[in-house]
Amino acid sequence: MIPWTVPVLAAALSAALPAQVAQTFRLDTGLNCVLLESHDLPLIRMELVTRWDRSELPAGKEALAGFLADAMRAGGAGGASRNNFNRALDALGMRFAFRSRMGSYRWTLVADSRAQETAMELLVDAVVRPAFDGPLVETGRQALIKRAGLETPRTRGVSRFLWSVGAPEALLPPAGASLDRIEFQDLLDFKRRVIRPEGSTLLLYGDLNLTQAKQLALMHLGIWQPSVQAPLKGLPPRAADKPAPRLLAVLEPSPATELWAGAPRPLASAPAVDALLPILLARWSRRQFGSLGMTFTLAQDARTPLLIKARVPSAERDGLVPGFMAALASLRRGGLSEQDLAFAVVQWKAENAALPLHPEALLDRTVEGRLDPDLAQAVGRMTVKELNAALNAWLDPARLQFLLLGADAPLLQAAEAAGMVPSAILRPED
Repeated sequence: MIPWTVPVLAAALSAALPAQVAQTFRLDTGLNCVLLESHDLPLIRMELVTRWDRSELPAGKEALAGFLADAMRAGGAGGASRNNFNRALDALGMRFAFRSRMGSYRWTLVADSRAQETAMELLVDAVVRPAFDGPLVETGRQALIKRAGLETPRTRGVSRFLWSVGAPEALLPPAGASLDRIEFQDLLDFKRRVIRPEGSTLLLYGDLNLTQAKQLALMHLGIWQPSVQAPLKGLPPRAADKPAPRLLAVLEPSPATELWAGAPRPLASAPAVDALLPILLARWSRRQFGSLGMTFTLAQDARTPLLIKARVPSAERDGLVPGFMAALASLRRGGLSEQDLAFAVVQWKAENAALPLHPEALLDRTVEGRLDPDLAQAVGRMTVKELNAALNAWLDPARLQFLLLGADAPLLQAAEAAGMVPSAILRPED
């Protein structure tokens, strides 16, 4: 039975919160702009998100994405050093943040709406006019190399696994490979190629209207020209990378043992499926396999892989592999029910209704296209048959990769008996 609290909450939120309609416009340079008005407080939140594909990384220099992100965090903006840039923000009472993921960079600035001109100028300095030089980049390189050299086998195992399944948080290849091949000019070329208006979205939320938004965007970003750096051609896409280990095992004494499985997003995954599966998998794992501490991680993001993790005390590790594999087989075989689907649709609507209370989440969903009316209609038309077909595509055993943490020889043998082929084993002495 579906808990009565969920539909009641959804109805209450829908009645209490005004619908916020995204107003969009595009500059001649290709920059997409989105405005969500909210005049409750004299605040404005500005975000600029630039998207790029992993194929933009030159072969042998895959560390460029993480290296550039670190350089932009450490460097200044608009001719000012990082310290002076931060002091200017503090003096104006503004909050600034930079987030990086494989395939995207994101700058955020929150300010008093009466200082929107100054705020936009500072944001544009950070995006369009970042300041870093050779010595700063070399210092960053040495810090990254040193950090990679200090990684434990467990840290290296997790890093290699996340990189292999294409997790967005995996910005650097395992052990910092290719860092020593990157020159300063490589960094500048990569920045020009991926940080460009035609691949970016400006999101404005808060106390301003459409006319003000257009003026701000045109005045400060109208001269930001499309990239003249020719895109790379012929590099293999994510799916064509060399296959990663079927099983990566970390042999080490540990009070707990963990088994992870991961799979990149299927190319044909539909937005409505992406919207509902995270809710369904979270509910299913709590209901069926709580004893394994089994969790499913799948964000409503077109770039996020499926991650499945189970963790048990070492004293119970003998049941970990068979229990984990039985859980996946049960999910593939039994699938999801009409009741599961009804619950997920109600919860998805309730989450959307609550978004005006959480501006950051609201902007995240907006830039991902999760508030598109067409998506809401597709969610309403979704059938259990379609969901189960999509779920089986996600959980196809041929696509899954595994990570075993805190293992020993008997557990490794159990994994082999379950069909996992270990091709990489890390030990404490490594």
